Amino acid sequence: MNLPSIFLILGLVILSFSITFFDDAFGSFRDSQNYIKIDQTNEYSNYVHFQPEWKSYPKNLIIDVSTSWERLIISGEDEISDISKHGAKQKKNILQYVNSKPVVVVNHDYMDCQSQWFHGVKTSLDFVGNHLELFLENKSIRNTQYSNESQKQKLQDGFAQFIPICTSKDSTNYKYSISINDKFIGFDVYFVPSYVQQWYYFLYSDNFEYYLDEGCYGNNFQKFSGTCMNVDKNAGLLVVIPDDLKRPYTEISIKLTEI
Repeated sequence: MNLPSIFLILGLVILSFSITFFDDAFGSFRDSQNYIKIDQTNEYSNYVHFQPEWKSYPKNLIIDVSTSWERLIISGEDEISDISKHGAKQKKNILQYVNSKPVVVVNHDYMDCQSQWFHGVKTSLDFVGNHLELFLENKSIRNTQYSNESQKQKLQDGFAQFIPICTSKDSTNYKYSISINDKFIGFDVYFVPSYVQQWYYFLYSDNFEYYLDEGCYGNNFQKFSGTCMNVDKNAGLLVVIPDDLKRPYTEISIKLTEI
């Protein structure tokens, strides 16, 4: 073996040792950090304005979301959550295509799970009053206005919205409740692995994936409560409704709680 080859082998050995040493050192440093848990709540609303291509035009959909979860942070770095009661800093009007039809979605810049935010025009009493039936009663109510088979047909032209979860873990468990204030239609709901399933549901139905355990999905309900275990950190709820809204403003209320 010539001298350059010996130096090359020796260099690779030293490099491998260095990588292992620093990886172990970083791991030990990371493990030595003192983490604390903070109970955090994020509330927000999505406003969906249907465009003329929809049967539901010119009606609107409001999706109210409340997510309660356990945030894991390093002690001393960010122990005080950023809480604002003065409204979101910025509204964004976004033109999106859902099921190949346009909608204008109005959302805000506080939907990233990093800060707590409570709707500036809602008091705690308003929140409890508007959601008392949803939050305190876990009874699911099926849609009896039409059959499950009719629901499948209606949803082919329907609308879907993905609601992300918040978590500090790689996988977690969530219980949830969802209801709609239109008694003439039902919704389907699925806990799905990621946002992309919103598009797969309509465009690539053969690739559509959702968690199959009991409590992770419901079909043709007006109110539904469930618990879904071992979901990925990128998971969320996918809510699907028919393109047949009757009210000027239809409201879907969602409560998600990490357990």
